[in-house]
Amino acid sequence: MDMTPVYTPRSESEAVVITSMMQAYGIDFVMQGGAFSSMYPGPVSNSLNAQVLLVRADQVETARQLLATFMEDAGQTAADPGPEAAPDTA
Repeated sequence: MDMTPVYTPRSESEAVVITSMMQAYGIDFVMQGGAFSSMYPGPVSNSLNAQVLLVRADQVETARQLLATFMEDAGQTAADPGPEAAPDTA
């Protein structure tokens, strides 16, 4: 299954909301780094506990539409969804 990075949550609570949204709309996804970030809670750091939402390639557009508000607030675009877009709070 081909997965595409779509969004980098800025916090654990945002990741939980996004996970719930993806499940509710039947989007196939993986939250990369999700298990590791729970070992080191707190501010998101690109080098330690950042998470990345990966979505099945044929569902990327639907996921981006669902996440439009999150992406606008974070200043992320469809072309820049990766971990480097997350704020570095370390």
